[in-house]
Amino acid sequence: MEDKTRLTDEQVNEYLKELEGWQREFKCITKRYYLEDWGQITQFIKHIGKVIEETNHHPDIIFHTATKTITISTTTHSEGGLTKADIELAQKLEEFFK
Repeated sequence: MEDKTRLTDEQVNEYLKELEGWQREFKCITKRYYLEDWGQITQFIKHIGKVIEETNHHPDIIFHTATKTITISTTTHSEGGLTKADIELAQKLEEFFK
């Protein structure tokens, strides 16, 4: 179940210190992933789908085929900003690269 506890700016900044490459953009946190080959892209897309199902949280996703990048942007629209659900989604996406 999503934890929609709204985070303060200070809390968001602390979480971002632990999430390499994630940046705050207005009411969202965003990261652009650069992937090496189509096999890795395919596996990461599957991972994204799995994380969305597990967390029941739905980020915006942009897939740039020419540059082999995937940009993820997340916020909790119902709460008007960032919540623990956004941080959890980012953390779970990062597990792919560990």
